[in-house]
Amino acid sequence: MTFIKLDNALNLTMKVLLSIKASQIEEAVSRVDKDLIDVLMKYIYRGFEMPSEKSSGHLLMWHEKVFAVGGMGSIVRVLTDSKRI
Repeated sequence: MTFIKLDNALNLTMKVLLSIKASQIEEAVSRVDKDLIDVLMKYIYRGFEMPSEKSSGHLLMWHEKVFAVGGMGSIVRVLTDSKRI
């Protein structure tokens, strides 16, 4: 049951991330609470694991903007966290 909820959350998050125009990503990231930047980065990396048409390029734009806020620390925390999204 938890796995199904996780998939639903992931699918919804990917739909939202991919629906935001490239020109609006920086503004969207600036509105994310600093405590949730790592969570957003987790979803971006999870999205890289399940690419669809044109999703990787769009997620790379998200990654760039989230990295600008969270820095290298955000990437390290995401990649070393044992809790997966």
